[in-house]
Amino acid sequence: MVDLNDSIRDALGRFWDERALPIGPGGAEIVDDLIAPVESLTAVEVLVELDAVVGNRIPNSVIQAGGYNSKDEFIEKLSAKVIEFIENKS
Repeated sequence: MVDLNDSIRDALGRFWDERALPIGPGGAEIVDDLIAPVESLTAVEVLVELDAVVGNRIPNSVIQAGGYNSKDEFIEKLSAKVIEFIENKS
């Protein structure tokens, strides 16, 4: 389950990074300089990637209503919900 958790977290991190918006005209030089809140409608898009990672369809209900305010929150909360779903399904 550790490898699966790592794969889920990696997929979530890549998804977030691909959608991060740089601040200002010069762009960001470090990840901490990115504005990257992801609303729940956008977050649902990651489920397609997670379905492939876990080999099962993940329901929209794992997504936090209102979205996520930081990359850490996105990865921590959503990966925990996905793992919980998988464990309960078994």
